[in-house]
Amino acid sequence: MRQFAWLTFLLPIMALAQPFAIGERTASFYDAARDRTIACEIRYPGITAGSAAPFADGVFPVLVFGHGFVMTTAAYANLWEHFVPLGYIMVLPTTEGGILPNHADFGQDLAFAAESMQAAGADMGSPFFGHVSPATALMGHSMGGGASFLGAASNAGIATVVNLAAAETNPSAVSACADVLVPTLMFAGSNDCVTPIADHTAPMFEALTVPCRAFINITGGGHCYFAQSNFNCTLGELTCSPAPSVTRGQQHAVVNDFATLWLDHFLKGDADALAAFVDSTTGTTRAACTLNCLLSTDLAEEPSGAVLAWPNPASTWVTLPTLKAVRSVRVFDGQGRGRLEPLNLRDGVLDVSGFSPGMYMAMPTDDPTLGPIRFMVNH
Repeated sequence: MRQFAWLTFLLPIMALAQPFAIGERTASFYDAARDRTIACEIRYPGITAGSAAPFADGVFPVLVFGHGFVMTTAAYANLWEHFVPLGYIMVLPTTEGGILPNHADFGQDLAFAAESMQAAGADMGSPFFGHVSPATALMGHSMGGGASFLGAASNAGIATVVNLAAAETNPSAVSACADVLVPTLMFAGSNDCVTPIADHTAPMFEALTVPCRAFINITGGGHCYFAQSNFNCTLGELTCSPAPSVTRGQQHAVVNDFATLWLDHFLKGDADALAAFVDSTTGTTRAACTLNCLLSTDLAEEPSGAVLAWPNPASTWVTLPTLKAVRSVRVFDGQGRGRLEPLNLRDGVLDVSGFSPGMYMAMPTDDPTLGPIRFMVNH
């Protein structure tokens, strides 16, 4: 908890040292494959605040956020008021806001908005030109949280998923989780009676197979307290129990503290932030935390005894002796991002000639409990 206490003290100082104002724009991205236009509200680091404000100098990671059922983007001002001043662009698609939303379309909208922001960052005619980092997260609340998994499934264009009280969707977000290939952080509230953890967050978390995933269960937290006060959400929450036993501000603070560390690591490359996140999960009294994160760059941490990978570092091929009976593996890089397709093994031998130098992890597709096996590639 020592690192977290230090960071909590430091964050206000960092904000003062980097006081990005919040610029506002709208954008519409046309998906020709679906003949569909995705309207978005965008908040970004500006030199000044307000509509069409000039961008602050620099390139900034992107957070694409999906709203909850019959909730407007305005309900999530607490999120952009926190993250944009810290140097993030927040993109909020406004599609599927009616009483009969199409979850599949919404998930694809989130993914397409992420792709379109990358294109805008490379387009000299776009106001976003030169300001968009290649690092992108898909996020969402409730329905938007479930849709974030639909958009993230088999999506190599994103770096992480972070969602809040994710709701099961149709098609199933639980089923989509098996194809999510990036580190994932999930929040829920223990007093959430709208999307009870046992029926929504828990099965999604269990279905994830990525080597770095975390679940922050906020003690006394509610479903609607992840957002600002919203009539439609509050009306639904009033019909069930238990009610939240923390304040809205306290719940926001938990999300801000943990998600900032996670995003700073996976989107900004802050190596110390992940260590602080891990430390925070063990020391907090505000939430029950489950963390399964096997990311490491230290080969010396492998158990002694049987040789798990040889040669190590590898250049053109690597033998994984304990996986001789395994037909295929998922391979993840040192940041926990997986390749789109499983790779074939032959007698435990994996071809790594096309890999970039770095740290990797191999996890059998049919039995992930046999992995991960770490190896280095150094051509």
